[in-house]
Amino acid sequence: MSTERIILELAEKQAIYELMAHYADRIDANDPAGAAACFAEDGLGVYWQDCIGPKAIEERLIGILDRFHATSHHLSNVQIRLTGESTATAQAYVYAFHRVKADMEKPMHYWGRWVDELTKVGGEWKFKRREVVGIGSIARGADDLDHPGHPGRLSREAAKADFG
Repeated sequence: MSTERIILELAEKQAIYELMAHYADRIDANDPAGAAACFAEDGLGVYWQDCIGPKAIEERLIGILDRFHATSHHLSNVQIRLTGESTATAQAYVYAFHRVKADMEKPMHYWGRWVDELTKVGGEWKFKRREVVGIGSIARGADDLDHPGHPGRLSREAAKADFG
């Protein structure tokens, strides 16, 4: 691969990473409209239900974020794959600290993955599809068992069987 091609791919991947970081920043700024603007016009946000288009995504994010006084999202294990000139996939692990309005004394800790399909629109990367996949959480001091765990990886049930 030519040096020019390598530089182009690195620039595209950096632009996608910056989109992912910008989305997290807009969530933590309690800016649902700004987070929803990261999606293509026909983008799909899967937040425990399907939301199509930035307006529906914004409305869903308003409902989610209204429960919290503050959030802090942290990305790791970011993987970005360019699949075409204007398409890509990405995923990142996310840890999020939440200060729940209903009980400010007991924070919520959340672990999950953001699984993305991306498209380039007018020279700018946007989410075509973003799914929030819950792995686990500790909510207000109690372990929350409602998350499926890593799809295709060790299940919560298997871990319980192995470790009691």
